[in-house]
Amino acid sequence: MVAFNKNISSLKDQEHKIKHCSTELENITKFASDLQTFLGMREIQSKVTDNECRLKSMIANKSLENVDIQLIINDKVQGLLASEKFGSITIKQSPSPCTNIHSKKIRQAQISAPNIMQPISNFSVNLKQKFDTPFEWPTGCSMTRTGTRDYLFTDYDATDLKLVSLNAEGGTVDISIPSTLRKAFDVECFNENKVAVTTGNPVEMIKVGYEVDVGIYIVDLTKRQATHFIDLPGYPYGITFNGTSLICCVQYKDIHVISCKDYSITTIPNTVTTESSYVSTHDDKIFYTYPEENKVSCCFFDGTPALAFQDETNLEYPRGITVDKQGNVFVVGLGSCNVLVLSSDGKHC
Repeated sequence: MVAFNKNISSLKDQEHKIKHCSTELENITKFASDLQTFLGMREIQSKVTDNECRLKSMIANKSLENVDIQLIINDKVQGLLASEKFGSITIKQSPSPCTNIHSKKIRQAQISAPNIMQPISNFSVNLKQKFDTPFEWPTGCSMTRTGTRDYLFTDYDATDLKLVSLNAEGGTVDISIPSTLRKAFDVECFNENKVAVTTGNPVEMIKVGYEVDVGIYIVDLTKRQATHFIDLPGYPYGITFNGTSLICCVQYKDIHVISCKDYSITTIPNTVTTESSYVSTHDDKIFYTYPEENKVSCCFFDGTPALAFQDETNLEYPRGITVDKQGNVFVVGLGSCNVLVLSSDGKHC
């Protein structure tokens, strides 16, 4: 009990000193000159450091730990006189949840420097390489995740699910998937051997009597066959991968998010897309094009709008879209025949 009262007295003393420092700081803020503020702050810092050391010492000595006292009464009341003991008292010590002291200096040291946005005016574009493809209508492109870094393209004009792989030297490899007739609009690699391929709108094939599935094919590149099909409620167009899920534009529907673990589907509200919409992600944001309105939109994964860009003078019928590590957005204008660069806030081009 003596040690307990001593700890209470010490804590009250610390509380009084802290209140006194707080009052001094408030008076300095209101009435002191710059020199008085400098000298006064040094004195307050010394007092605060001393109080902190005292508290740390009490924590180290386990003076502030919780003490639980448990009394167990012997239920053999009738044999009270014959009992050797009335019960037992157990004392347990455990760390108090309120004795963690975090230094502000340590927290400041752990804060990383913010990313500095590179001005759009600093961009310079140079043609690095040109690929000649055998496609009539290339609509999808993705880079493989293997060490060779090949490029995969889709041909929307083809009457079967066909991919073409191009390496850095310009060599081509056809990857035809033997199956019934089906279309291939966009493609996205999501691991070393598997890609997701959207079907787009195979209306011309349906008109001539072919039964065509509408959705996403999961294709194994090593086996050269479709291993899974994801049925969707509308025509799927642009698709991307954010590290855990496939994110797909479905015509006149909200953006669909497909888990790569079990292919379960969720949707993002307020993100209705149109024909030939493409999508990309960066951090916690989703960027997607809306060709029919010459618009680029951005939202968070809960559907909250983040920004919208619309400038028909500089961007007509936007299709393909991607985002670099700095958050700069690159948009292909099919009607304006250009690639437009937007800053991450969508306000500069």
